[in-house]
Amino acid sequence: VIVMQFNADNASDQDAILDSAYLDIAGFRAGLFYSWWDDGLSGETDDIGSPVTLHNSIRYQYETDGFYAGISVDELEDSPFYNGETANNVGVAVGLGGKAGIFSYQLTAGYDTDNEEGAVRAMGTVAVGPGTLGLAVVYASNPNAYYNKAEWAIAAEYAIKATDKLKITPAVQYYDNYGITAGEFNDDVNAWKAGVTIDYQIVENFSAKVSVQYLDPDNASDVTSGYFRLQRAF
Repeated sequence: VIVMQFNADNASDQDAILDSAYLDIAGFRAGLFYSWWDDGLSGETDDIGSPVTLHNSIRYQYETDGFYAGISVDELEDSPFYNGETANNVGVAVGLGGKAGIFSYQLTAGYDTDNEEGAVRAMGTVAVGPGTLGLAVVYASNPNAYYNKAEWAIAAEYAIKATDKLKITPAVQYYDNYGITAGEFNDDVNAWKAGVTIDYQIVENFSAKVSVQYLDPDNASDVTSGYFRLQRAF
């Protein structure tokens, strides 16, 4: 598998990026690909993934129709460092997940060998009424390549299927011991985030997305961000 990404900010600033390149055989994968820590809830509010999720890795993953479990060894050279180490980081990650009726679940963990810290995340969804309720919680022993936003974080969303073409996803997230000082999480500094994402399918294979987010950390200015995107699928 080879995935290329082409970006053009203007007529003179254009880039071609190798997004993924890997080989698969009998459950083994080797090459440049995204880790389980790239996964998240369906909206745009949650902040529960790694700061860098694309790695050179070797992975084995066992799969059935409703379950998977695997382990990977990741080269973390583009990831953050907090112990004065050079960019020669290696990590080990495990992931398992699956579906059972209206429920889906995922458990992901990673250990950063240079920073000597780890993180674990649990995430699940369930169909409720006209939409899907999603919950996630993540813990990091200290800032590391797998999670570095806060010691604890919990996120929730409800993806409402308003019509066949329109999905509205309000969501919130709370951070405990938020941010980094001297390579460690800030004690007694918390933050919360709220936002909404609207997806609309204009016609087949052509959709629009609008997202607005509000972040309010302790002892710092609040931030409002968002974007509008048109996307064509081929």
